[in-house]
Amino acid sequence: MNKIRLEEVIESGDLKEAVKIIEDVGEKLDHTFTPILLRYLVTTDSVLLRNVIAITLADLGDSEAVLPLIDLLKNPKTKGNRGTLLYALEFFDVSTYVVMLVDLLDDTFEASRQSYQLISTVQDKISEAQKDICRQMIRRKLTDHKNKYKRDFLLESLELFT
Repeated sequence: MNKIRLEEVIESGDLKEAVKIIEDVGEKLDHTFTPILLRYLVTTDSVLLRNVIAITLADLGDSEAVLPLIDLLKNPKTKGNRGTLLYALEFFDVSTYVVMLVDLLDDTFEASRQSYQLISTVQDKISEAQKDICRQMIRRKLTDHKNKYKRDFLLESLELFT
């Protein structure tokens, strides 16, 4: 596989071909593409391309992907399109980012459920201090009027930190 070819098709906007190449990278577990994938993960405005790259990085298992994925979750440009990014994080230890994940519990339906899933997989690795912060955050979310329809889910989420 040719890294230059991947860059060419991405830059030309040929998303169909880019997706094909990126999926092939994931199937062959070609770690030499990691730097290119990381670069386009954070720079692309294409939701499709970003999602395919995120899944491929998860398949590759390169922990270098964790921080860029976390940063993207905080980026307003990913609002409404965070589910796949969160899914990709399931392949990594995200216990140090649990507070940020709690912040997404009142995001879109998919993002909130993916966050819950991620939190539940690392809850045994979370310190008491982190649990305290997370409980406080969820309690604040419970008092926010915009979350009135998410109350049951937030109460269930609170139980992860008891």
